[in-house]
Amino acid sequence: MIAFNTLRLALAALLCTFALQAQAAITCTLTPTSVNINYVNGQTSNANTSGSITINCTRLSTDVNSTSYFVSIDYGSRTKNPRQVFRTGGGTGASDQLNISIYQSGSTTNWANQNNNMVSGTLNFFTSTSASVTLTYDFRVPSGLTGNTAGIFDEIFITSLQFTNNGAIQASAAFTTTVSITAMCFVGQVASGNTAPGAISPSNMTLNYTSFATAAQSTTMTYTVDCTKTTPYSMDLSPSSGVLLGLAYTVQFDNGSGTKTGLTGSGFAQPYTVTAAIAAGQAGLCTTTACSATQATTITVTY
Repeated sequence: MIAFNTLRLALAALLCTFALQAQAAITCTLTPTSVNINYVNGQTSNANTSGSITINCTRLSTDVNSTSYFVSIDYGSRTKNPRQVFRTGGGTGASDQLNISIYQSGSTTNWANQNNNMVSGTLNFFTSTSASVTLTYDFRVPSGLTGNTAGIFDEIFITSLQFTNNGAIQASAAFTTTVSITAMCFVGQVASGNTAPGAISPSNMTLNYTSFATAAQSTTMTYTVDCTKTTPYSMDLSPSSGVLLGLAYTVQFDNGSGTKTGLTGSGFAQPYTVTAAIAAGQAGLCTTTACSATQATTITVTY
């Protein structure tokens, strides 16, 4: 009786060993693709792109012909939630960090490494000893972000594979998300698809002048320039002076010149004032009750 029990226990142990070996015989790798996207400070639409994570698994012909999979993506080594990318060579300030999202394909569900935020499914081998499936992740930089320094922002994320929701990690791999913010400037709200809070577009100025006026006549106009943070730039008015109807006029910045230099972008709309003026004591060439003339002035921003 004792010998029979010993034999039965030995057989049970042997069967358990075979079961463990069959599960362990399924081996997998993960192959993710990295993504790269361009972004303009203050753009009014989300910047979107997609990457993929491919699961490749092999098995023995005696193994089960399917396995469940649970794939996670971590939050990177330098960030938690929300995810962020960081400017290469930058510091720890807000201008060197950019909020991003990694979503499950076709949704706004965060793809993460906890419970329902993992992507799961069943990988079927059928009669083959190998099988694969490709999953898609959606990468997004949300609209309306401003105040970031131009440069390359990136972060490395780790994706991992488990056979059960809380099981051991069977495979893992790294991929990089990169956002390129190019130094740029735009005047007012004239850049298509790009706006800045508080931005003001240039407007026309009108000067009313009476011949031999005893005082100079002037008017002003305010507009804004939005340049990527730390981007140096200058501005020019062309023409900054001229003659209309025999009246000499000037168009100048608040420094009394048609040129303004040594400016630095803040990532937000920066206001500037332009003054148009006609000096006193001019006769002009108008021979009727009223005359009018126009001249376009161009604001050029160089960066």
